Parts: sequence; structure tokens; C-alpha cells
Amino acid sequence: MENDIRAEVGLRIRQLRKNKGLSIEELAHLAGVHPNYLSEAECGKKNFSLATIEKIAKALDAAVAELFSGRTASYSPKIMGTNKLSYLLRDAGPKEMDFIIKTAKFILKRK
Repeated sequence: MENDIRAEVGLRIRQLRKNKGLSIEELAHLAGVHPNYLSEAECGKKNFSLATIEKIAKALDAAVAELFSGRTASYSPKIMGTNKLSYLLRDAGPKEMDFIIKTAKFILKRK
């Protein structure tokens, strides 16, 4: 199908997911959908309900409109890793962040 909105939205979800450094399984878990459903939806093979689109957008920390906007998300391995780390740390408290920073410095042998 030419210009199929399912394929376009699915592609944008995949691009945003990869930009965040998330696997299909990770995003599916965060959004509360089955990984197989998300995989097929990213390929344009499934219809999204509005409720599912909202769940996926929230899991991607994106506005629903961004899934329809036509903007593409570019990513590189370095940016992808940084985004994934930031995404995973978003709910860490001050003590947890301090511990994580000290641990990272130790692993990287930096002062």
C-alpha cells in the first residue's frame, strides 16, 4: 500500500525507539503491549488503537503528535547509548545517582 499511515507511524515509532536505545521488548514492556504486536505494528502490519498510541508515546517520552508529525529521528551508536542511559536513570534519586556516578568513574578509572 502506498503511503500507508500504519507503515509511516510504525516507522516513526521504530526510529524513536532506536533513538532511545530501547529494544522492542523493552518498549513493549514499558508500554504494556506484547512484543510481537509492537514488532508487527512497527512494520505496518497492525492497526494501532488511540489508547495504544498514547501508551507507546508515553513509554517513548514523546508527544502523541510526534508519532504523526513526519519528523524522523536519527541516531548513532554513541547517541543511542547516551539516550538509553539517560532514559534508564530518569527516576533515580540523589543517592542512587551519586552511587552510579562513583561506580562509573571507578569502572572508567577516572577521578
